[in-house]
Amino acid sequence: MTAHVAVPSRRTLLGGALGLAGGSLLLGCGRAGGGSGDEITLLNWEQTAGTPLGRATQEFEKQSGTRVTIQPAVTGEAYDAKMQALLAGGDPPDVMRINDDFVCGFSDQGVLLDLNTYTRRDNLNTSQFAREAYEFPKQADGSHTAWVLGYQPRLVFYNVDMFKEVGVPLPPTTWTSEGWTWDDFADAARKLTIPGRRYGGLIYRDTGYEQTFSVNHGSATGIFSKDGTQFTLADPREIEAMQWATDLTCKARVQPPWSQLRQDSVPNQMFAQGRLAMLFTSFGTVPYLRQTVRDFSWDIAPPPGDIEQKTESSVVVFTVAKSAKNPDKAWELLKFLSSEEGGRILLEGGALTPINLKAAEGLKPGKEAPAHIELFAEAAKHLTATNQTKNTIGVRQLYRPALDAAYNCEKSVGDVLKEVKPQVQDALRS
Repeated sequence: MTAHVAVPSRRTLLGGALGLAGGSLLLGCGRAGGGSGDEITLLNWEQTAGTPLGRATQEFEKQSGTRVTIQPAVTGEAYDAKMQALLAGGDPPDVMRINDDFVCGFSDQGVLLDLNTYTRRDNLNTSQFAREAYEFPKQADGSHTAWVLGYQPRLVFYNVDMFKEVGVPLPPTTWTSEGWTWDDFADAARKLTIPGRRYGGLIYRDTGYEQTFSVNHGSATGIFSKDGTQFTLADPREIEAMQWATDLTCKARVQPPWSQLRQDSVPNQMFAQGRLAMLFTSFGTVPYLRQTVRDFSWDIAPPPGDIEQKTESSVVVFTVAKSAKNPDKAWELLKFLSSEEGGRILLEGGALTPINLKAAEGLKPGKEAPAHIELFAEAAKHLTATNQTKNTIGVRQLYRPALDAAYNCEKSVGDVLKEVKPQVQDALRS
């Protein structure tokens, strides 16, 4: 039996997006339930004090006169359980962080407030937001049941010194596939690989690669159909894309073996230690590399192009329950956090692109790496989003462990996905 290799959850990859130290925030006692009058409560799965989110919340308090009481943070499955319990009990916080995988499921249960009520009332100009990220919480019935504050595009992080050492042309500094196709990436990875010392690249880290590379290979929808009822990742084009990425390990030997990637932190550590020349990962990796890398130069590039050249992005999402005690003030907080002013404060963390396009313009080259950080802002024009389903978590618990057999070079991607597809389809219908 193939051992299951743990893969980063979308929550793991978002961890730290709003959590760099700096500043302070006076926290309330964190009682359960929402606030009232000029007070609202907020539940987050990360520590909020001393973070960009904390500073933005303080600024909201100052301008609005509304006190924001932060409830104690719990993480992982404990957070999901707490959130479910609070919603079921009818006394939830006014504003809650939500795993983007759960938006569709909770929306289907009818427990989340449709924020269209407020955007229409305020005649909010939604063109100020990155479109793909903004529309992520939009449900089939047109309701807008969550609010995206920012997103973390996945780009290729690369070791500049290694490229120069072996004489490989550097990847493009703009969003272009000229000299930067899948073949170019694979060729660079081969030249950058030194057996026993370092690998040239790493693509297949998490579900973000499944969406990005299948769409770039010509898939119309990526992992799931638009209505969330079909497992399109098991279709021919999608299988070809995933097999290409898998062959970087199983045939070319330029990508770390799947067995070495058991812990979420390993890919980042390998890159920081100079054991990996290229890494396809999210914006949230920037703070770690800035703090860790001292002996080489690194930069970012767009994903290599094929038929398309898009990228998937994790989103930082909050929501308001229908049973919230103070939904009007909760909305005012979310509106501020997605404004140009609020977005510029969130940007200070250096780990996410604000959804507000004007705020995102603050992503400009500075003294710190990466030299072409503006590519994260440029990504707003090239996003693909995983279609939502009512049972995304259940589905991933089926097909992702099954893929171990392909990633461990025991079966083809096509054989694995065709075998598991009937179970996945049943789970999508459940």
